[in-house]
Amino acid sequence: MSDNSIILYPSNWLYNAGVIGLLLVREKAGEAVEKDLMSDGSCQIPDDYFAPLQINTRRIPKAIINLVNELVSNEDLKEWLNNDNQTKYEKYYTELGDFGFKFIRAGNKLFASKTPYQNLVQLSEWQSYEYAELVREIPRLIAVDTGSPCNLCGRYAILVQTPQSKLQQRLCKLQSTHLKDLGPSIGEFPNGFWGLSQSMGICYLCSFLIIHHHIALIRLSDGSEIFINAPSFQVMYYLNKFARQVFSVLSFEEMRSKRNILAISIIEYATKIQTTLGMWTGMNIEIVSRHGSQVDFFSLPYNVIQLISDRRIAGLLSQIGEFSILNHVLDEDFSQLVEIGYRLLRIGLKRYSERGKAENDYVNRMLHLNENKNNPARVAEQVFKLCALIEEKQKRRENYEYIRNTRG
Repeated sequence: MSDNSIILYPSNWLYNAGVIGLLLVREKAGEAVEKDLMSDGSCQIPDDYFAPLQINTRRIPKAIINLVNELVSNEDLKEWLNNDNQTKYEKYYTELGDFGFKFIRAGNKLFASKTPYQNLVQLSEWQSYEYAELVREIPRLIAVDTGSPCNLCGRYAILVQTPQSKLQQRLCKLQSTHLKDLGPSIGEFPNGFWGLSQSMGICYLCSFLIIHHHIALIRLSDGSEIFINAPSFQVMYYLNKFARQVFSVLSFEEMRSKRNILAISIIEYATKIQTTLGMWTGMNIEIVSRHGSQVDFFSLPYNVIQLISDRRIAGLLSQIGEFSILNHVLDEDFSQLVEIGYRLLRIGLKRYSERGKAENDYVNRMLHLNENKNNPARVAEQVFKLCALIEEKQKRRENYEYIRNTRG
């Protein structure tokens, strides 16, 4: 921890997704989170994010307020707030105003039966504000330098401050109550997260981050959820942001290709973010795909990431905008790219009325954007330029490797 903020460093994908989920919640609440993404890959959370704010007669931590608002942001509470619930939870309306009903609904969505974190926090512990009070104390609790280090972040201590507290005991053990699909259950078989058969200790901060991880996941049409994992929170923040944008415009078939989603996200990063991926391209950038309890990982080859993260190459691929061209780059099939360029050029130099059916079929098969179909010669020129940039990049890489090896 610094004097005024909590410093977080990338770790495993579950922890990383929790951090990104928290950043998304903060951003939705109007906070400028990009300034908290550090160039060394870390990020920071201001201590006052856990400080209480006055809501009517109660003081609730800002972290809880923002999480509650995010969880109910897309829900019309009128349907849930029938006469029974309105009467049942009138006490919370008296204490918190309209936020009181949101508070109860959010707790139900997180911790009730058949919810993501079923029984991690008992509804009575949520509704009595016991959990909110504990969240308020997170900066102080993780500042205590005693106890074993957290097995999730590896940075802060595991501290059960009140041994008789069942809530604290529960929060400090990663098990099925945290994630019914991914957390290990005592005495049961291992599952998709760690492959461990026993619970493991975690700090209060990580248990709070975990209940944000689902917010960072992007749901695909096949029912799976994905998260782009990387060794830098800054890189993760932008790649997942671009993946969401990409997801909204891809066709059904294109959405099924996790390779395309990852590639386009990297291309968007390279063309839109002033800082380059730089050293992070030499480390693992991967898509984590979760479907129920099944977790799979997908990454692009190092050479491919080096190419598509080059700003000039990424810019051209973005201008062309054709998956047929992108896929040849991802396959590193550059000779075929040259052939595509020549065929498109030969066709494009003809008047449309002079083209044969086979030529029109080829254009329609290779190009999907109307502006490209109407001007295949221009696309050919872009493809040739792309090939030249790729060749230049490869030669620079070969020269660098040669110099490094001769010096070694």
